[in-house]
Amino acid sequence: MEKDKEIDIMEFHEDIPRNTKKTIKRLMIRLSDQKKKLIIVGLSTLLGSASYAVMPLLVGSAIDNLVTAIRSFNGSLSVIKVVTDALFIPVLMLIGVSIISSLVSYIQQYIIASIGENLTLSLRTEISEKINRLPLKYFDSHKTGDVMSRVTTDLEKVSQVMQVGFMQFISSCFTIVLTIIAMLILNPKLSLLIFVFIGISAVATNYVSSLSQRYYGENFAAMGELSGKIEEVYSGNRIIKVFNQQDKTIEEVSELNKKQFEANRRAQFVDFAIYPTIRLLNQLGFIATAIVGGMMAIGGQISLGAIQAFLQYVNQVSEPITQASYVIMALQSAIAGAERVFELLDEEEEIADSKFNEISFKENPITEGRVNFENVKFGYTKEKTLIKDLNLEVKPNEMVAIVGPTGGGKTTLINLIMRFYELNGGSISIDGINITEIPRNILRRQIGMVLQDTWLFEGTIAENIAYGKMDATREEIIAAAKAACCDHFIRTLEHGYDTVISSETANVSQGQMQLLTIARAMLTNPSIMILDEATSSVDTRTEVEIQKALSRLMKDKTSFVIAHRLSTIQNADMILVVKDGDIVERGNHESLLEQNGFYASLYYSQFEVAN
Repeated sequence: MEKDKEIDIMEFHEDIPRNTKKTIKRLMIRLSDQKKKLIIVGLSTLLGSASYAVMPLLVGSAIDNLVTAIRSFNGSLSVIKVVTDALFIPVLMLIGVSIISSLVSYIQQYIIASIGENLTLSLRTEISEKINRLPLKYFDSHKTGDVMSRVTTDLEKVSQVMQVGFMQFISSCFTIVLTIIAMLILNPKLSLLIFVFIGISAVATNYVSSLSQRYYGENFAAMGELSGKIEEVYSGNRIIKVFNQQDKTIEEVSELNKKQFEANRRAQFVDFAIYPTIRLLNQLGFIATAIVGGMMAIGGQISLGAIQAFLQYVNQVSEPITQASYVIMALQSAIAGAERVFELLDEEEEIADSKFNEISFKENPITEGRVNFENVKFGYTKEKTLIKDLNLEVKPNEMVAIVGPTGGGKTTLINLIMRFYELNGGSISIDGINITEIPRNILRRQIGMVLQDTWLFEGTIAENIAYGKMDATREEIIAAAKAACCDHFIRTLEHGYDTVISSETANVSQGQMQLLTIARAMLTNPSIMILDEATSSVDTRTEVEIQKALSRLMKDKTSFVIAHRLSTIQNADMILVVKDGDIVERGNHESLLEQNGFYASLYYSQFEVAN
């Protein structure tokens, strides 16, 4: 049971890479264009580590020279002269090595920062271009927060670790290797004693690393549950109060909070309690080296300066090993972040438009608005086909209403016309041209959409209305607003058309937002109109006005209207009744009622519910 729980946590924890070797290889390939910088960083790191490894030897040499000078002191020279002669060269060399170490450290930090930022910039640019090429199905199957996390947080992890963790890891490796070589040269026997303690420290570090990873995984999982619950409570605050569920909600949040507290406490214990234990092991090695080294010095097997160098080397080699678990965790987090970024970059893209087609369709290819579905087959997944064999002809300037139960495939038809999804079979043509031959930007420029879900960006009302026609004049914007019945409420605002709004602001209502989106579609004057429950958020009186405005908008245009309130589409030229992806009935309002079929039952059910 405990093992299964651990597996679940590891699967949840996004900071654990699934294929480390493959991801590192891809990162190295991306860094290949900065090969010269990497070589300079590698050489400077090696030189810095060598300088760091030489310092204890120079200090030891200075001590040995001083001991020798003291033993041979006969009073012929002053004490200051003897000490100066003994320490001059070692100290001079120590100063030189320190300057070199500082200089190469500055060089490597400066260059590695440049490498990290260039890598992040190239990835961010590529992601930005990739997002514009991804099909709509990708965004339908991935949470917005997840995509944003890949673009921001995961890239920052890669950048930070490249600048800090990567350098620390490489530097630690060089330092450990050079320090071990220096110790073996000084005294192989004493080195073996130190290696025993290093081995114990490495095993303890590895254990702490795995333990820390597990507990932090639990902490992240608990934090995710708590954050999700808090977000749910915050967004549903009114509903909770309406149904008097405050006590129950507080209890649920408290339990999750306690769970997260316990998980975080265990994780913090690993960091702040066990880490000193590992340091204690290192200090035991230091003490053992001092005792054994002292005994060897008394026996004349090693000099006092060499013992001092050994003691410094013990600290030099143990500290990087102690930090290894934390550096490795940071590297794992960065690799996991890079892995998630590469997953996004590897996603299947939209079928690219032909450059030849873009040249061919400089002018508007849609002149009449005749739409034909021929043997159309489509499914959101390969396992489940929603539309099996759809044939439909929509004549120019017809108003086609699409009705049916939720999940029946109404919006799917619209998505296919807009080429948000590609067909699995058959074809859709407009004015005799297959829509796959029309570049998406040209096709969508001639189709206006008003959706049930309103979307406004942060900007002025005028800018939002002109979103589909950025070069529109103020007169054109006002005319579109008047046609959409929103000019009056706009003028009541403090700054009128220059009022700054967004989808999150409270200075306009949901219904008013929908009116603005209708004005936005009217301004573009498209050849084909698509309305997906465009009046769902407005009151009855405004709906009447909007219906009149939409009638003017749809005049001399082919239009598709998705509606749940059947009273709004009685004047449609053709009504399609969609169920389970198939058109089960088609005709105008009167003929469908006469059939006394599915449409008739939908229509009369409205009055039954009202009664």
